[in-house]
Amino acid sequence: MPVIDGDSHFVEPLDLFETYIDPAFRGREMRVEQDAGTGRLRILTDGRPLQLVDVETLLAAVVGYGQKEAGRDLNTFDRYLVTSDQWQDMDARVRFLDTEGIDHQVLYPTLGLLWEGGVEDPALADALCRAYNTWAFELCAGHKDRLFPAAHISLRDPRLAVAELERVAKLGCRTIFVAAAPVGGRSFGHPDFDPIWAAVQDLDLSVGIHLVGHPHYTGSEWYQGQDPGFMFVTMNVIQDPRMALTTMVYDGVLERFPRLRVATIEAMVGWVGEWLERLNYRFTYMGHTSQMKRPASEYFARNIWINGDPEEKMFPLMVRFAGDSRFFVGSDYPHAEGFTRPMDKARELLSSLPTTTVDKILGHNAQQFLGL
Repeated sequence: MPVIDGDSHFVEPLDLFETYIDPAFRGREMRVEQDAGTGRLRILTDGRPLQLVDVETLLAAVVGYGQKEAGRDLNTFDRYLVTSDQWQDMDARVRFLDTEGIDHQVLYPTLGLLWEGGVEDPALADALCRAYNTWAFELCAGHKDRLFPAAHISLRDPRLAVAELERVAKLGCRTIFVAAAPVGGRSFGHPDFDPIWAAVQDLDLSVGIHLVGHPHYTGSEWYQGQDPGFMFVTMNVIQDPRMALTTMVYDGVLERFPRLRVATIEAMVGWVGEWLERLNYRFTYMGHTSQMKRPASEYFARNIWINGDPEEKMFPLMVRFAGDSRFFVGSDYPHAEGFTRPMDKARELLSSLPTTTVDKILGHNAQQFLGL
Protein backbone atom coordinates (compact mmCIF):
# COMPACT_ATOMS: atom_id res chain seq x y z
CA MET A 1 0.00 0.00 0.00
CA PRO A 2 1.55 3.38 -0.99
CA VAL A 3 2.09 6.05 1.66
CA ILE A 4 0.84 9.48 0.58
CA ASP A 5 1.50 12.89 2.11
CA GLY A 6 -1.67 14.78 1.21
CA ASP A 7 -0.57 18.26 2.25
CA SER A 8 2.87 19.73 1.64
CA HIS A 9 4.06 22.95 0.06
CA PHE A 10 6.40 24.37 -2.47
CA VAL A 11 8.54 27.25 -1.36
CA GLU A 12 8.58 29.23 -4.57
CA PRO A 13 11.41 31.54 -5.60
CA LEU A 14 10.37 35.03 -4.51
CA ASP A 15 10.67 36.28 -8.08
CA LEU A 16 8.51 33.50 -9.56
CA PHE A 17 5.76 35.78 -10.79
CA GLU A 18 8.14 38.38 -12.18
CA THR A 19 9.65 35.59 -14.28
CA TYR A 20 6.58 33.60 -15.29
CA ILE A 21 3.64 35.99 -15.48
CA ASP A 22 2.03 36.80 -18.81
CA PRO A 23 3.80 39.93 -20.14
CA ALA A 24 0.45 41.72 -20.31
CA PHE A 25 0.37 41.73 -16.50
CA ARG A 26 4.02 42.57 -15.89
CA GLY A 27 4.35 45.20 -13.18
CA ARG A 28 1.17 44.03 -11.45
CA GLU A 29 2.50 40.64 -10.34
CA MET A 30 3.05 39.57 -6.74
CA ARG A 31 6.57 40.45 -5.66
CA VAL A 32 8.64 40.76 -2.51
CA GLU A 33 10.74 43.89 -2.14
CA GLN A 34 12.49 45.96 0.47
CA ASP A 35 10.64 49.04 1.66
CA ALA A 36 12.78 52.09 0.91
CA GLY A 37 11.68 53.82 4.10
CA THR A 38 11.90 51.07 6.70
CA GLY A 39 14.31 48.66 5.03
CA ARG A 40 11.94 45.79 5.85
CA LEU A 41 10.47 43.35 3.35
CA ARG A 42 6.97 43.85 2.04
CA ILE A 43 4.76 41.95 -0.39
CA LEU A 44 3.05 43.83 -3.19
CA THR A 45 0.37 42.70 -5.61
CA ASP A 46 -1.04 44.98 -8.28
CA GLY A 47 1.22 47.70 -6.90
CA ARG A 48 -0.37 47.61 -3.44
CA PRO A 49 1.18 46.21 -0.24
CA LEU A 50 -0.64 43.18 1.10
CA GLN A 51 -2.00 43.77 4.57
CA LEU A 52 -0.47 40.79 6.35
CA VAL A 53 1.22 40.05 9.60
CA ASP A 54 4.92 40.97 9.63
CA VAL A 55 6.25 39.78 6.27
CA GLU A 56 9.71 38.77 7.47
CA THR A 57 8.23 36.70 10.28
CA LEU A 58 5.80 35.09 7.88
CA LEU A 59 8.48 34.20 5.34
CA ALA A 60 10.57 32.68 8.12
CA ALA A 61 7.62 30.58 9.28
CA VAL A 62 6.96 29.05 5.87
CA VAL A 63 10.42 27.46 5.89
CA GLY A 64 10.51 26.78 9.63
CA TYR A 65 10.24 22.99 9.34
CA GLY A 66 11.74 21.38 12.45
CA GLN A 67 12.66 24.66 14.10
CA LYS A 68 9.89 24.65 16.70
CA GLU A 69 10.83 21.07 17.56
CA ALA A 70 14.35 22.39 18.17
CA GLY A 71 12.97 24.84 20.76
CA ARG A 72 12.81 27.94 18.58
CA ASP A 73 9.81 30.23 18.08
CA LEU A 74 8.65 32.84 15.57
CA ASN A 75 11.06 35.40 17.00
CA THR A 76 14.08 33.16 16.46
CA PHE A 77 13.25 31.29 13.24
CA ASP A 78 15.91 31.60 10.55
CA ARG A 79 14.80 34.56 8.41
CA TYR A 80 17.11 33.83 5.48
CA LEU A 81 16.21 30.24 4.63
CA VAL A 82 13.32 31.37 2.43
CA THR A 83 15.76 32.70 -0.20
CA SER A 84 17.62 29.40 -0.55
CA ASP A 85 17.24 27.62 -3.88
CA GLN A 86 17.27 24.29 -2.03
CA TRP A 87 13.47 24.47 -1.89
CA GLN A 88 13.26 24.15 -5.66
CA ASP A 89 15.47 21.02 -5.77
CA MET A 90 12.93 18.30 -6.44
CA ASP A 91 15.61 15.59 -6.52
CA ALA A 92 16.36 16.52 -2.92
CA ARG A 93 12.64 16.55 -2.14
CA VAL A 94 12.29 12.99 -3.41
CA ARG A 95 15.30 11.88 -1.36
CA PHE A 96 13.59 13.41 1.67
CA LEU A 97 10.42 11.44 0.88
CA ASP A 98 12.47 8.25 0.66
CA THR A 99 13.94 8.96 4.10
CA GLU A 100 10.46 9.55 5.51
CA GLY A 101 8.94 6.47 3.88
CA ILE A 102 6.58 8.50 1.68
CA ASP A 103 5.76 7.30 -1.83
CA HIS A 104 3.79 10.29 -3.16
CA GLN A 105 3.33 13.89 -2.07
CA VAL A 106 0.78 16.55 -2.97
CA LEU A 107 2.29 20.04 -3.12
CA TYR A 108 0.31 23.23 -2.55
CA PRO A 109 1.69 26.74 -3.09
CA THR A 110 3.04 29.00 -0.40
CA LEU A 111 2.98 32.40 -2.13
CA GLY A 112 -0.49 31.60 -3.43
CA LEU A 113 -1.75 31.36 0.14
CA LEU A 114 -0.74 35.00 0.55
CA TRP A 115 -1.88 36.84 -2.58
CA GLU A 116 -5.36 35.30 -2.66
CA GLY A 117 -6.62 37.76 -0.04
CA GLY A 118 -5.26 40.82 -1.78
CA VAL A 119 -6.31 40.47 -5.43
CA GLU A 120 -9.67 41.63 -6.74
CA ASP A 121 -9.13 41.67 -10.51
CA PRO A 122 -10.18 38.24 -11.89
CA ALA A 123 -7.84 38.54 -14.87
CA LEU A 124 -4.83 39.25 -12.65
CA ALA A 125 -5.75 36.37 -10.34
CA ASP A 126 -5.96 34.06 -13.34
CA ALA A 127 -2.58 35.29 -14.62
CA LEU A 128 -1.00 34.60 -11.24
CA CYS A 129 -2.51 31.10 -11.23
CA ARG A 130 -1.27 30.37 -14.74
CA ALA A 131 2.24 31.58 -13.91
CA TYR A 132 2.42 29.42 -10.79
CA ASN A 133 0.93 26.34 -12.45
CA THR A 134 3.34 26.52 -15.37
CA TRP A 135 6.29 26.78 -12.99
CA ALA A 136 5.06 24.00 -10.67
CA PHE A 137 4.50 21.42 -13.40
CA GLU A 138 7.80 22.29 -15.06
CA LEU A 139 9.62 21.85 -11.74
CA CYS A 140 8.08 18.43 -11.07
CA ALA A 141 8.36 17.14 -14.64
CA GLY A 142 11.15 14.72 -13.68
CA HIS A 143 9.16 13.21 -10.81
CA LYS A 144 5.61 12.91 -12.13
CA ASP A 145 5.27 9.53 -10.47
CA ARG A 146 6.06 10.94 -6.99
CA LEU A 147 5.18 14.64 -6.83
CA PHE A 148 1.68 15.94 -7.57
CA PRO A 149 1.32 19.74 -7.73
CA ALA A 150 -2.15 20.98 -6.79
CA ALA A 151 -2.95 23.45 -9.56
CA HIS A 152 -4.01 26.86 -8.25
CA ILE A 153 -7.43 27.80 -9.62
CA SER A 154 -9.09 31.15 -8.90
CA LEU A 155 -12.89 31.13 -8.74
CA ARG A 156 -13.19 34.83 -9.55
CA ASP A 157 -14.05 34.29 -13.22
CA PRO A 158 -15.57 30.88 -14.00
CA ARG A 159 -14.79 31.17 -17.73
CA LEU A 160 -11.09 31.73 -17.03
CA ALA A 161 -11.11 29.02 -14.36
CA VAL A 162 -12.51 26.42 -16.75
CA ALA A 163 -9.89 27.29 -19.37
CA GLU A 164 -7.11 26.85 -16.83
CA LEU A 165 -8.61 23.58 -15.58
CA GLU A 166 -8.53 22.22 -19.11
CA ARG A 167 -4.93 23.38 -19.54
CA VAL A 168 -3.58 21.87 -16.30
CA ALA A 169 -5.42 18.60 -16.93
CA LYS A 170 -3.31 18.24 -20.08
CA LEU A 171 -0.20 18.83 -17.94
CA GLY A 172 -1.06 15.76 -15.84
CA CYS A 173 -2.81 17.53 -12.97
CA ARG A 174 -4.63 15.28 -10.51
CA THR A 175 -5.96 17.79 -7.97
CA ILE A 176 -6.55 21.53 -7.69
CA PHE A 177 -6.13 24.08 -4.92
CA VAL A 178 -9.07 26.38 -4.25
CA ALA A 179 -8.68 29.11 -1.65
CA ALA A 180 -10.95 28.82 1.38
CA ALA A 181 -12.32 32.35 1.08
CA PRO A 182 -15.64 33.73 -0.17
CA VAL A 183 -15.56 35.33 -3.61
CA GLY A 184 -17.61 38.50 -3.89
CA GLY A 185 -19.85 37.44 -1.03
CA ARG A 186 -20.87 34.25 -2.81
CA SER A 187 -20.81 30.78 -1.31
CA PHE A 188 -19.02 27.95 -3.10
CA GLY A 189 -22.50 26.67 -3.93
CA HIS A 190 -23.56 29.76 -5.86
CA PRO A 191 -24.76 28.85 -9.37
CA ASP A 192 -22.10 31.14 -10.86
CA PHE A 193 -19.49 28.54 -9.91
CA ASP A 194 -21.30 25.50 -11.32
CA PRO A 195 -19.30 25.58 -14.59
CA ILE A 196 -16.12 25.17 -12.51
CA TRP A 197 -17.41 22.20 -10.53
CA ALA A 198 -18.78 20.66 -13.75
CA ALA A 199 -15.36 20.94 -15.41
CA VAL A 200 -13.59 19.50 -12.37
CA GLN A 201 -15.96 16.53 -12.40
CA ASP A 202 -15.70 15.98 -16.16
CA LEU A 203 -11.88 16.17 -16.07
CA ASP A 204 -11.78 13.70 -13.15
CA LEU A 205 -9.87 16.10 -10.92
CA SER A 206 -10.28 16.55 -7.17
CA VAL A 207 -10.64 19.75 -5.15
CA GLY A 208 -8.45 20.60 -2.18
CA ILE A 209 -9.93 23.49 -0.18
CA HIS A 210 -6.91 24.95 1.58
CA LEU A 211 -6.79 27.81 4.07
CA VAL A 212 -5.40 31.15 2.89
CA GLY A 213 -4.75 34.55 4.37
CA HIS A 214 -7.59 36.96 3.64
CA PRO A 215 -9.10 39.94 5.49
CA HIS A 216 -12.48 38.32 6.13
CA TYR A 217 -11.27 35.09 7.73
CA THR A 218 -13.54 33.49 10.32
CA GLY A 219 -13.15 35.51 13.52
CA SER A 220 -11.78 38.64 11.84
CA GLU A 221 -14.68 40.80 13.00
CA TRP A 222 -13.50 40.49 16.59
CA TYR A 223 -10.35 42.52 15.91
CA GLN A 224 -11.39 45.34 13.63
CA GLY A 225 -8.78 48.09 13.49
CA GLN A 226 -6.05 46.15 15.26
CA ASP A 227 -3.62 43.33 14.63
CA PRO A 228 -4.81 40.27 16.56
CA GLY A 229 -1.40 38.61 16.26
CA PHE A 230 -0.10 35.65 14.33
CA MET A 231 -1.47 33.04 16.71
CA PHE A 232 -5.09 34.20 16.50
CA VAL A 233 -5.00 34.46 12.72
CA THR A 234 -3.50 31.01 12.21
CA MET A 235 -5.93 29.45 14.71
CA ASN A 236 -8.91 30.88 12.87
CA VAL A 237 -8.08 30.57 9.18
CA ILE A 238 -8.23 26.78 9.63
CA GLN A 239 -11.98 27.19 10.10
CA ASP A 240 -12.47 28.63 6.62
CA PRO A 241 -12.12 25.33 4.70
CA ARG A 242 -14.84 23.90 6.92
CA MET A 243 -17.15 26.81 6.11
CA ALA A 244 -16.41 26.55 2.38
CA LEU A 245 -17.21 22.83 2.42
CA THR A 246 -20.40 23.49 4.37
CA THR A 247 -21.64 25.87 1.68
CA MET A 248 -20.99 23.23 -0.99
CA VAL A 249 -23.08 20.70 0.93
CA TYR A 250 -25.80 23.16 1.96
CA ASP A 251 -26.19 24.70 -1.49
CA GLY A 252 -26.37 21.38 -3.31
CA VAL A 253 -23.06 21.29 -5.17
CA LEU A 254 -22.52 17.65 -4.25
CA GLU A 255 -26.08 16.86 -5.31
CA ARG A 256 -25.66 18.48 -8.71
CA PHE A 257 -22.18 16.99 -9.24
CA PRO A 258 -22.32 13.56 -7.63
CA ARG A 259 -18.85 12.48 -8.84
CA LEU A 260 -17.07 15.50 -7.38
CA ARG A 261 -14.25 14.70 -4.93
CA VAL A 262 -13.62 17.42 -2.34
CA ALA A 263 -11.29 17.61 0.66
CA THR A 264 -10.57 20.13 3.37
CA ILE A 265 -6.82 20.65 3.62
CA GLU A 266 -4.92 21.74 6.73
CA ALA A 267 -8.15 22.15 8.70
CA MET A 268 -7.72 19.19 11.11
CA VAL A 269 -10.31 16.44 11.76
CA GLY A 270 -11.69 17.06 15.25
CA TRP A 271 -14.64 19.12 13.97
CA VAL A 272 -16.02 16.39 11.73
CA GLY A 273 -18.14 14.60 14.34
CA GLU A 274 -19.93 17.73 15.52
CA TRP A 275 -20.34 18.93 11.93
CA LEU A 276 -21.96 15.71 10.77
CA GLU A 277 -24.26 15.49 13.78
CA ARG A 278 -25.34 19.12 13.51
CA LEU A 279 -26.06 18.96 9.77
CA ASN A 280 -27.80 15.58 9.95
CA TYR A 281 -30.01 16.67 12.84
CA ARG A 282 -31.07 19.95 11.26
CA PHE A 283 -31.68 18.31 7.90
CA THR A 284 -34.45 16.20 9.49
CA TYR A 285 -36.68 19.25 9.96
CA MET A 286 -34.97 22.17 8.18
CA GLY A 287 -33.65 20.46 5.08
CA HIS A 288 -36.23 22.14 2.85
CA THR A 289 -34.51 25.50 3.51
CA SER A 290 -31.32 24.17 1.90
CA GLN A 291 -30.57 22.56 -1.46
CA MET A 292 -29.58 19.30 0.19
CA LYS A 293 -31.48 16.21 -0.91
CA ARG A 294 -29.99 13.81 1.62
CA PRO A 295 -28.25 13.92 5.03
CA ALA A 296 -24.71 15.29 5.17
CA SER A 297 -23.40 11.88 6.18
CA GLU A 298 -24.37 10.53 2.74
CA TYR A 299 -22.42 13.25 0.94
CA PHE A 300 -19.55 12.63 3.34
CA ALA A 301 -19.47 8.95 2.47
CA ARG A 302 -19.56 9.65 -1.27
CA ASN A 303 -17.82 12.96 -2.02
CA ILE A 304 -15.80 14.28 0.94
CA TRP A 305 -12.33 13.61 2.31
CA ILE A 306 -10.61 15.20 5.33
CA ASN A 307 -6.89 15.90 5.67
CA GLY A 308 -5.72 15.54 9.27
CA ASP A 309 -2.61 16.26 11.28
CA PRO A 310 -0.41 13.37 12.48
CA GLU A 311 -0.52 14.62 16.09
CA GLU A 312 -4.27 15.20 16.52
CA LYS A 313 -5.45 13.37 19.61
CA MET A 314 -9.02 13.50 18.28
CA PHE A 315 -8.03 11.70 15.08
CA PRO A 316 -8.68 8.09 16.18
CA LEU A 317 -11.94 9.14 17.82
CA MET A 318 -13.19 10.74 14.61
CA VAL A 319 -12.26 7.62 12.63
CA ARG A 320 -14.24 5.46 15.04
CA PHE A 321 -17.20 7.83 14.72
CA ALA A 322 -17.22 8.53 10.99
CA GLY A 323 -15.48 5.49 9.50
CA ASP A 324 -12.00 4.94 8.13
CA SER A 325 -12.45 5.70 4.42
CA ARG A 326 -12.60 9.52 4.45
CA PHE A 327 -9.39 10.61 6.20
CA PHE A 328 -5.78 11.03 5.11
CA VAL A 329 -2.65 12.59 6.56
CA GLY A 330 -0.58 15.64 5.63
CA SER A 331 2.81 16.86 6.83
CA ASP A 332 2.52 20.57 5.88
CA TYR A 333 6.23 20.32 5.00
CA PRO A 334 8.22 22.63 5.12
CA HIS A 335 6.05 25.12 7.02
CA ALA A 336 6.74 25.65 10.72
CA GLU A 337 3.22 24.46 11.54
CA GLY A 338 4.13 21.18 9.89
CA PHE A 339 5.24 17.97 11.50
CA THR A 340 8.57 16.22 11.51
CA ARG A 341 8.44 12.43 11.02
CA PRO A 342 4.76 12.72 10.00
CA MET A 343 4.11 9.12 9.04
CA ASP A 344 5.85 7.67 12.09
CA LYS A 345 3.80 9.99 14.28
CA ALA A 346 0.59 9.10 12.47
CA ARG A 347 1.23 5.39 12.95
CA GLU A 348 1.82 5.94 16.65
CA LEU A 349 -1.26 8.16 16.94
CA LEU A 350 -3.51 5.64 15.19
CA SER A 351 -1.97 2.52 16.74
CA SER A 352 -5.19 1.67 18.62
CA LEU A 353 -6.98 1.20 15.28
CA PRO A 354 -6.77 -1.91 13.06
CA THR A 355 -3.75 -2.13 10.78
CA THR A 356 -6.01 -2.13 7.73
CA THR A 357 -7.51 1.18 8.90
CA VAL A 358 -4.08 2.75 9.41
CA ASP A 359 -3.05 1.65 5.91
CA LYS A 360 -6.15 3.30 4.46
CA ILE A 361 -5.47 6.60 6.25
CA LEU A 362 -1.79 6.66 5.30
CA GLY A 363 -2.32 5.83 1.66
CA HIS A 364 -5.44 4.28 0.20
CA ASN A 365 -7.83 7.12 1.05
CA ALA A 366 -5.59 9.79 -0.49
CA GLN A 367 -5.17 7.47 -3.47
CA GLN A 368 -8.94 7.44 -3.92
CA PHE A 369 -9.18 11.21 -3.52
CA LEU A 370 -6.48 11.78 -6.14
CA GLY A 371 -7.94 9.23 -8.51
CA LEU A 372 -4.71 7.22 -8.67
